[in-house]
Amino acid sequence: MKPTIVFCLFLVTSLLFAQNPADVKFQDASPKGAPASMSVKYDPDVGLYAAVRNTSGKGILAFFAIIEPTDSLGRSVPCHSRADFIFKDSVLAPQAERPACPIDTSISPSEPGATVVKAVGAVLWVQFEDGSTWGDSESGKQILSIRSRKLAFLQKLVAEYYDNGETSFKAMLNDRNLDPRIWAVAGCLVEDAKSQKVPAINLAKNRLEAAQKWESLLGPF
Repeated sequence: MKPTIVFCLFLVTSLLFAQNPADVKFQDASPKGAPASMSVKYDPDVGLYAAVRNTSGKGILAFFAIIEPTDSLGRSVPCHSRADFIFKDSVLAPQAERPACPIDTSISPSEPGATVVKAVGAVLWVQFEDGSTWGDSESGKQILSIRSRKLAFLQKLVAEYYDNGETSFKAMLNDRNLDPRIWAVAGCLVEDAKSQKVPAINLAKNRLEAAQKWESLLGPF
């Protein structure tokens, strides 16, 4: 199981262990000269998680990172983080930090993980706000290749609201039959609308406008 982590929240069920990050032997295996680093953090609502910090002098628009925790039973569950701020209001600023992946070896609620004892993580690819990139191009393709479909989904979602009303809009927003990579966009909208206590359509329009702004600056997705 390699859960994709969307950036609004960890949309992956995680059984929380009140572990101290200092108890996890962590190795940041990011290539030499990487413009970002990884570390282990703890939050009472999330549990242990891996965070990515921008160590460059430019804003980061997207990144691909991977972390593989190992628990006391020897089990490992890799997690891939595909973070794309193209649909957000701001980039990851220099020295800023964002969550990337939960550090957990749970496979399902019925199969909880054990205490995490070590983890290895790496930032493999980055796109900066000026459009330039660093790192493994194949990793970058996992983000860049889906952008146009995410944009098309947002456009269709907003059009659905105005053409067919809120009920139809919500049905489309909560359609779990969507491609998981597209559903990540919908999942973020739903969760962020709840946490910010604003209508989901407002966020959808804002994120569509943000993506269109970036497309005008960087060229067609």
